[in-house]
Parts: sequence; structure tokens; C-alpha cells
Amino acid sequence: MKIKDIAKIAGVSVATVSRVINNSPKVRPETREKILKIIEEYKYEPDHFAKSLRKRQSNIIGILLLRNSLSTEDSYTNPFLSGALEYLFHHDLKLVLDSCDTRNNLLHYKKLIKSKLVSGFIITDLREDDERIEYLNSINFPYVVIGRNKKNNFIYIDPDNEQGGYLGVEHLVEIGCKKILYISGSKGPVVTEQRLTGVLKAKEKFNVEITIKYGDFSKESGYMIAKKAKLEKYDGIFCASDLMAYGVFNYMKEKNIEKPLIGFDDLPSSKILGITSINQKIFDVGFNAAKMLHKIINKEKVKSMLLPVEISARESTLKFKK
Repeated sequence: MKIKDIAKIAGVSVATVSRVINNSPKVRPETREKILKIIEEYKYEPDHFAKSLRKRQSNIIGILLLRNSLSTEDSYTNPFLSGALEYLFHHDLKLVLDSCDTRNNLLHYKKLIKSKLVSGFIITDLREDDERIEYLNSINFPYVVIGRNKKNNFIYIDPDNEQGGYLGVEHLVEIGCKKILYISGSKGPVVTEQRLTGVLKAKEKFNVEITIKYGDFSKESGYMIAKKAKLEKYDGIFCASDLMAYGVFNYMKEKNIEKPLIGFDDLPSSKILGITSINQKIFDVGFNAAKMLHKIINKEKVKSMLLPVEISARESTLKFKK
């Protein structure tokens, strides 16, 4: 869409639209408001913005993380960033790291793009209808995504979350579990649906009883669900994140309860606590995401990657093996 198209829709001259874009006072308020609404509706970007994209920094990538992902020392974020920084360091690239929330997520991206500070983004916390993807595609701005959704109209790298959900249930079945509590992540993120799909496929395959409770990936939600769930009804517990597994672990320790327990992420504390977990090779995800984005920025061909996951079996389940 061009400026003349905006003018035609608004029923004004091209000069009037230009004055609004350049914040000139020589436009009546009602006309200004009408034009701005049309610009927003059609996601019009002025030509000078398009030109600015060609002058952006070529050696800086951006990652915007949700604030709640930065709230703990032991989280997916740390090994992911370590992997990305490892690649960037060896290729003389820099990182801009910022935080945002789901309410004004896209606004943060637009601000960074208009600042000309970054040359591409690694997108995290993907959602099914993600406005960031549509916007970046519309302006042809380089990015790579951690995760997949039903559209998949982008280059991505993703651990096989569905496989991970399946492996967790399979392992509990192998040690004799028949009534399993699955503590899922929050509804909305694509990973929640993918892991749950794997769990349900294993449920059908092995003909076991699985009760599903929804947490929010945090240690606190794992603890509260364990507190309310009447754990005596279950002979195995599978959590969609290690943090939730830590919450369950703490509750069971307080109440002297022993049940097979599995987490998802294989964070460092899982090794220390002896908690079985799904290892999705988070460091490798970060490293390869940075590598793929670097190639995209340099206009090289890149293929999406689906990384296999594996189970790291430890004392929290192995001591129950029959």
C-alpha cells in the first residue's frame, strides 16, 4: 500500500496524508484522526521507514523475553541465552536483550525496529495467531522462531515437544504406573498444546488413566496443584516444566510422600535433585537459533529444524522401577 492509496480511502489529498505522517499542525483534528485510523487499520508504513530498514545495524540481533521468564535463576532462559551468546561471540555479533509482556508485545518490536538498532529477532513464546509474525513478514524483517504453530509460515527451530510428552508417559508406564497426574503448562502457548498432544497419544497407546491439571510453568503452581490434587490417587506425576516439578518435589518432601516424578526441560537443578526430566537440549536451541538468524540476515538459505528430545532418567523414577 502506498500513500496515495491512504489518501484515496480517506477522501483527502496526498499532501494532507503527508502532513499527518509528519505531524504537521496544518490538519484539522477530525481529519487527522480519520487518517491515523486508516493507517493503523491497513498497517501502512511510510516510505522513509522502509528506507530506514535498509540502513539498520548488521551485527546486532534482538531477543525480547516475557517478564515472567526472567523471574527465576533456574529457568529455560539461562541455557537458551548461553547457547545464543556462544554463537554470537565467535562471529563478532552482539545481542540486545529486552523484556516485555503479552499486552504490548508487538509495540516493543516496532520500537526496536524503528530505532535501527537490531538487524533481526529470535522470537520466543510463540502463540497460535502471533501478530509479531504477521508484522515482521509484512515488512520483510529477518527473524527466526523458537517453536511452531499451525501456520508455520516462517523459519523455526523447535525441540520435539510432542515427542517429549509421549516419552514422559512411556517412562512412567515402564516403571509400572497406571494412574498418572499430568500437570500441564498454561493454556495459550503452542508448547502447551504440543506436549499435551504427546501425553494423550501415549495415554491411548498404553491405555493408562491420566488426569490433567493446568499450571503456569512456575514452581509455585506446581506446589499448589500438588497440594490440592490428593496425590494418593496417583502412582506417577509428570510435569510440563522442571519448575513445576520442583514445586511438586518440595510439597512431597514436606508431606513425606514418595511418588515417581518427571519434569520437562532438564535444567541444572534437576540433576542436583535427582529428578527425571525431558532433555530438550536448550543450549543447542539457542546456539542454532543464532546461527540460523545470522544466515537469514546474510540472505543465505536456511531450513527449519525439529530437534529430537530424550529422557534423562534419574532417582525420582528409577527407584520405583520394578
